[in-house]
Amino acid sequence: MLSLTAIEQFRGLAAARGPLLIATDLDGTLAPIVEHASEARVPASTLAVLDRLSTVARVAVITGRDLNTARRMVPCEGVIVIGSHGIEPSIEAELLPGVDRLKLGAALERVEQRVISAVPSAFLHVERKAISTAFHFRLTPELEPQLRRALAELPTGLRLREGRMVLEVLPDAEGGKDRALRALAHQYKVHSLLAMGDDETDAAMFRAALELAPTGVHVLLAGVSGGAETPPELIELADMMLRNTEEALEALETIARAMGV
Repeated sequence: MLSLTAIEQFRGLAAARGPLLIATDLDGTLAPIVEHASEARVPASTLAVLDRLSTVARVAVITGRDLNTARRMVPCEGVIVIGSHGIEPSIEAELLPGVDRLKLGAALERVEQRVISAVPSAFLHVERKAISTAFHFRLTPELEPQLRRALAELPTGLRLREGRMVLEVLPDAEGGKDRALRALAHQYKVHSLLAMGDDETDAAMFRAALELAPTGVHVLLAGVSGGAETPPELIELADMMLRNTEEALEALETIARAMGV
């Protein structure tokens, strides 16, 4: 349950000068973390409040999931989805990068085969996305050192990104949740902003949000706790830490009610 202080902060955001942008991560923020990524779901109550908020604010889900998967998880017509860590937007955004999918697919295939050869048991934990490949070790944390060795050298044009119990290989394009947030803020000329997230990639989004504060944007940063997996930097940057995805939903409901939807 939200503290009275947190409730007042969310109400203050709702009353601030608009346009308001609500930028949120997906897994661990809207959808509870589960053992198998394919089984993650956003609760119906969360989808409903996102729908309501999208009628009075810009609502964006910025995620490491590929765009098609993220859109299936968040099938809200009024919600913007930016997948693959800022590289797959559901809208036209001139500040976001493009990707050569043909070359990328071949490069990712080579990486996957190398990892599977070096760490055969990792095969069951490989998640092929539209423009990236994630190697999950949540169920087998002892695989992490082997995975890191196998991914120590990547083909030109690829880079490694770390998440919560996952190593992801993606295009070495100038993407990132931070860039996605800047693009949205610029495109919609926002004057107030809520950013919510739970991992290292969301800390980058938080830093980008803080860059907007000196320009007069009302910024509120809400971290969502992942227990021992929560990055210290996220905690340091956040204005508040929500205990779980249920409190994240309560936060969104508080804003929606304060805005009359």
